[in-house]
Amino acid sequence: MGYHSDQLAEDSRSKRQQILNAAYEVFSRKGYNRATVDEIIALADTGKGTVYNYFVNKEQLFYTLIQERNAPFEAALEQIADSDRLTIDKLETMIRLFLQFYIENADLWRVLMHEIRGFELGHSVLTVETREKYHGVYRRIIEKLEKVLTEGISRGVLRDYDVAKGAYGLFAVIMTMVYQKMVDTDGLEAVAQNITDIFLYGMAQKE
Repeated sequence: MGYHSDQLAEDSRSKRQQILNAAYEVFSRKGYNRATVDEIIALADTGKGTVYNYFVNKEQLFYTLIQERNAPFEAALEQIADSDRLTIDKLETMIRLFLQFYIENADLWRVLMHEIRGFELGHSVLTVETREKYHGVYRRIIEKLEKVLTEGISRGVLRDYDVAKGAYGLFAVIMTMVYQKMVDTDGLEAVAQNITDIFLYGMAQKE
């Protein structure tokens, strides 16, 4: 009985993941509005009833996909922020993780940002509640940067300044590098170091 129950649970997890994998491909390729549940069903090779056993509608499916893609990334950032590393090392490692994550998920996150911007302009079909959930995803990530920057100030490694603006500024630089295709996986290490150096020390020559 136990083996049978375990097998059913494993099959259920596998089917759910199959649906999420199909959703990732369809949403990334077609965007949120043009993607349909029927396309996801066809790609996942499953039935409509099976999809709705796991997800209430397309909006919940998209949000679940974002959450599950983002969760390991958030956990990795948190682990670095809470580590005993030096502040500068933490920042460079986090920047490298940011670049890697957004390169790997560029198409899906481009869809997400388009929907968030569209909501602000009244062009998105997302609900207010869902839009706030997506903003929460970004806020939690920014807070990891703020945590390390605040630590750097308290340790005297960084000068005192507006940590929130600094974190958002650093995040904006990272996203711009990714979405303007100024970095790829092969050059990731060098770009991460370059961003760290410029962000922390500026571009001016020392006199």
